[in-house]
Amino acid sequence: MERNENTLDVLFYLFENYSEVYGANQNRDILHGYLNEAGFPNTEISRAFDWLESLADEETICITEPNKKSIRIFAEYEIDWINSECRNYLMFLEQVNVLSPEMRERAIDRILELKDSQLNLDKLKWVVLMLLLNQPNSEAAYVWMDEIALNDKLPLYH
Repeated sequence: MERNENTLDVLFYLFENYSEVYGANQNRDILHGYLNEAGFPNTEISRAFDWLESLADEETICITEPNKKSIRIFAEYEIDWINSECRNYLMFLEQVNVLSPEMRERAIDRILELKDSQLNLDKLKWVVLMLLLNQPNSEAAYVWMDEIALNDKLPLYH
């Protein structure tokens, strides 16, 4: 479990300290050096970069547009990694049109990839924000997350 918490720590540290070059491939080697100097292990740095690159993946998650009466049922595996507060918040984000059903599924996929046993609402919000930052035409959702959901508070993870 520690391995995944460290990957999330790397992501938050990157976002907090290097947001101006966040996700820029040409700066990966430079950022890798900074992260090494900050004490992060090479394996976690590589996992964090791979995770970030997956956010901009053009591959779509194939789901049909749900009926208004549809509900999302979480699988046991998802429940193991995403607590009820976080699941409810994801559904809330979909209801207020911050996340489309496809983006909700992408968020769930990215959260599960982290396998963070300490996932809480604050961490979830930042994961969703990182996802939204890397999607085209998500500017309004990003503004909503930044101004309302996060209240300009950066978590301290390192």
